[in-house]
Amino acid sequence: MVELYIVRHGETDTNHQGKINGFATNLDLNETGRNQVNYLKEHLDIHDFDEVYSSPLKRAVETAEILNQSVHEIQLDNRLAEINYGSWDGLPVDEVVDKHPDGFDENGYITEDYIKYAKNGESYQTVWARVQDFIDDMKNKGDEKIMIVCHGFVTRSFVKLVTKAPDIEDIVEPDNASVTKIKISNASHRPYLAYYGRLENIK
Repeated sequence: MVELYIVRHGETDTNHQGKINGFATNLDLNETGRNQVNYLKEHLDIHDFDEVYSSPLKRAVETAEILNQSVHEIQLDNRLAEINYGSWDGLPVDEVVDKHPDGFDENGYITEDYIKYAKNGESYQTVWARVQDFIDDMKNKGDEKIMIVCHGFVTRSFVKLVTKAPDIEDIVEPDNASVTKIKISNASHRPYLAYYGRLENIK
């Protein structure tokens, strides 16, 4: 059984300020974010993992480095990068909602319709295709325990693809520095969601 432990990065200033935090918003963690990741580090044993993958964005790499403690080589993978919100990246959410309310759902999450307004925005389908490609690669790992450090929308995309949820709006964003676990059967290569957005009891 392949076990994927998907970690959302710790908090950044743009998270704290309520700004759109996509691919082009490439910031380090803030102090709160580092504290969050150090808390998570106490609830897992990096020596139990066989591999560590990370999005190449700074906030994910820093999260991976704190958790990894120089034990494994961190493998950077562009397929794990956050969605590129184009011209919306870095803008205050409240400001954009006022201009384009149909680009957001009732939870304040960006909807697929955003691409009508955000110049050079990445489509949801493009993200799902690259995340699915990554999952397909993981299916052949055998009995490995793998840490994957990425982002909020990418984590939601993992869950949508594994559960075949019809609408990603049904999946709320996980907390910063939380863990989502997916198991993949060696026999059928079918993935299963074990849990979502845990901060403790990582097993």
